[in-house]
Amino acid sequence: MGDIPWPTALFAAFTYERGLVLGTYARFAYNATSGGVAYLFGGVVGEAPVPYLASIAIDGFAPTRSAAAHGPIFEADGYLVTLTAHDDPSGVIEIRSEMARVVTIELPASATNISLLSASGHARASTVSFTIQGEEARLFLGSGSFNVTGTRVLAEMASPDLLVFKSVPAASTNKAEWRAVLDAISAGQVVAELDLIATADGHWMQNPARYRIDVAAWPLAVRPRAASVQVDTLRPGGAIVLFAFDPNTMPTDGSAQLSVSANGDAVNRSDDTLALFYTFDSVARNASYTLLPLPGTVVAVYLPSLSAVSVDIVSLPPPAARPAFDPGSEAAMVAALAIVSIAAARMLRRKEK
Repeated sequence: MGDIPWPTALFAAFTYERGLVLGTYARFAYNATSGGVAYLFGGVVGEAPVPYLASIAIDGFAPTRSAAAHGPIFEADGYLVTLTAHDDPSGVIEIRSEMARVVTIELPASATNISLLSASGHARASTVSFTIQGEEARLFLGSGSFNVTGTRVLAEMASPDLLVFKSVPAASTNKAEWRAVLDAISAGQVVAELDLIATADGHWMQNPARYRIDVAAWPLAVRPRAASVQVDTLRPGGAIVLFAFDPNTMPTDGSAQLSVSANGDAVNRSDDTLALFYTFDSVARNASYTLLPLPGTVVAVYLPSLSAVSVDIVSLPPPAARPAFDPGSEAAMVAALAIVSIAAARMLRRKEK
């Protein structure tokens, strides 16, 4: 795990043993035979847990290799389908399917405010939102459709398709900002996220999440104050990718300044988060980025094209304080003082005479 204390504000690490997947932010039971998930709880360990999902059943899963946990990622592969869970504050779960299939999701009996927003076209995602114990969560489906009956949600996935669960972190003090991120995912504006932490040995830890099946983002190099990442897709058009860092990797406190570039061209900063999130791609605009008021350093970067883009993010330290006198100025001052001293001495001699 390097030199990073666990947990961090970005992500922690799962353990997987005897069918239990246990993390700092997410915990659930996994059935290695069926690929099913039961009793998904969120919330930081030691605080009141939130029972977000009662169960997830994936039709025709047929495991193809043993499930495993590596750092913040738990992954299980089935026939043309992958289940990925993330031990992060929003408890992300991704189900990526390469064929049409049905996923049955049972919400807890205590679920309230269950609503369905259907979407057509490839840009937006169909969304089911619900509340558990006052905490909000959502299900996103890229191309298929949802069917909701009571607390049962049927996700009829297309071929290929991506089903995502994501919540507003329990007990968060930034709930409005997290809801804005969920809204932007539903609107098809935020399509991927990459959380990165540099380690002292020159390596890094990562927690990548996709919110659109065709978009990929991966790190090329990460070190304190600098990160290079690659974004790619075959689909035309622009969207937003979130890059999150811990404060040691990408500090922004004091007078440190961020610099963002895409394929070598500088990206302008915008302080209007709403405009960044809700100006749709039908409106021509240039690349831009903004800092989100979330734990760590969270940079939302809008790219007019997501095809083969190299993004560089750098935290520039404050400039070193300039000395009051540089060597040349200091020598000139000494010489001037010497001249003044000599002149003063001559004047005193004249008065004495």
